[in-house]
Amino acid sequence: MPRSMLHDRPPRCAPHRAPFLALIAALALGACAAPSAPEPAPPPRAPAELPPAAPAPAAPPSAAPSAAAPAEPAPKPPVLKAVDVYGTDRIDAASVKSKHGEKLQRYFDTEDEKESDRLEKEIVDALLAEDKDLGWVKLSTVVYYDKGDVPQGFITVDVVERKDMKARLTFGAPPRGDFDDPDGLLASWKEYESTYFRMLREKKIGPQRVACPAFHCMGGYEHEALRPFGEKLVTGVPPNQDRLARILKEDRDPKDRAAAAFLLAHIKDGKRLVELMLPSLNDPDTLVRNNASRVLGNVAMFHHEIPIPLKPLLKALNGPTMYDRNKAVALVSGLLERPDGSKLHPEILRDAGPTLIKLLALEQPNNHDFAYKILKKVSGKDLGELDHEAWRKWLDEQRGKKGAAR
Repeated sequence: MPRSMLHDRPPRCAPHRAPFLALIAALALGACAAPSAPEPAPPPRAPAELPPAAPAPAAPPSAAPSAAAPAEPAPKPPVLKAVDVYGTDRIDAASVKSKHGEKLQRYFDTEDEKESDRLEKEIVDALLAEDKDLGWVKLSTVVYYDKGDVPQGFITVDVVERKDMKARLTFGAPPRGDFDDPDGLLASWKEYESTYFRMLREKKIGPQRVACPAFHCMGGYEHEALRPFGEKLVTGVPPNQDRLARILKEDRDPKDRAAAAFLLAHIKDGKRLVELMLPSLNDPDTLVRNNASRVLGNVAMFHHEIPIPLKPLLKALNGPTMYDRNKAVALVSGLLERPDGSKLHPEILRDAGPTLIKLLALEQPNNHDFAYKILKKVSGKDLGELDHEAWRKWLDEQRGKKGAAR
């Protein structure tokens, strides 16, 4: 299974293997699932500085050696909970599992990246061969570590039909620039990300949201193993923000562009940060789009004084990958929670109502849960998280009333 994750808010979902194949952990934004408790009040516009390190505890008096503590049990392997299909009515999850269920299970279970890539290609090629009206297919996978003792995985078969390719695959050409790593910041971020994901899988840290000295933090810097990274990034990013902005926009390596997006969240000017992130919603690489969206998601949820335009987010709700849709739906949800969020209701219903109902029909929590939350918010009703037809009927009624009023 590809290393993927939903990032940010509490990072409740994480890559099955290492950092992130093509990321999403749902946000320091809240992308994995809808928050179950109210979020803290928004912090001031510029993030707080990293708190000073706590003094080292005094050495305990010598004592007789005690028996070694029992070893902690090894983490349980994830189980594949569900398979979804999005973007077409020509195939459904039942038919995909019937024809390709065994390969999907092997794709999910494997720890070998080459084997994962091979199995994905075989599944995708078979689906494209079975129906010539399908123009593009990708598997999007997330594992959640906050849903009980056993991590739960979800695969989304993302599809773009040939007739929809011009409308839904609208990303720019891959950039071709080549830049040096400014003060080793890119390498530091990648090491931090790898360390954080490993600690999360090993349960050395939890998924709870922690204090963040930037506009976006993945797992914060409070743990002693993560603190040195925070000290470097908080001080090193602001003087290098122009160089990092060029890397985000122009570097040919998508992993460096993706890292630059997260690094730029450590600048002090929130409005400039939004301006830097918005163009990356159209980056050709999934991971870059994911990271830029996560940064914007944190701004939406925790920095209400910083404006974010709604239109590009509504377009991304119907994005080609689960990762695109997850970040967009979490972002829209964050904007609705702002004090002036009610002014967005008419535009959301008009331009994204049917898409939200399609997302509600998915089992994938990071798409389904936020869609449900948004529909309840804009309607003032709760028609049930599984009653898609009731929501569809309500939406048709609302559109009929608006048409009659014109």
